[in-house]
Amino acid sequence: MFNFFKNKKDLPEFDFINSYSNKEKYFVRVKKWNWLNPEQISLLEKDSDGKIKMTTLEYWPQEMFLDADGQKTISEYFGILIKQFRDSKMEIPSDLDKFMVETLLSLKTDLRAIEFMDSPSEIKAAYKNPIK
Repeated sequence: MFNFFKNKKDLPEFDFINSYSNKEKYFVRVKKWNWLNPEQISLLEKDSDGKIKMTTLEYWPQEMFLDADGQKTISEYFGILIKQFRDSKMEIPSDLDKFMVETLLSLKTDLRAIEFMDSPSEIKAAYKNPIK
């Protein structure tokens, strides 16, 4: 018998996100960026010598950076990712929550490209759109 209707019981247990202390924080981008080509962006910053440093991102960090609009919490964003997987008819990885949080933390701590906030916030004008 085929089961055409997937329900919440088909979701893995996502214990990591449930116990993550910052799951109710909002995240917003705080770094200048530009499109390299139609599929990829680079983050831009000046180093201590005033030289411009470009950092290209892999697919998922790029998606999460571009989604960092300051208007949704980390737990709300996790629900959006689950919906995207379902809408694409893709299997939802059992460690999606851990992967998402680790990617957001890398964007925050390693690249300093996003910040966590206690309440919704607007993206500053300098970071909202690609550099012209």
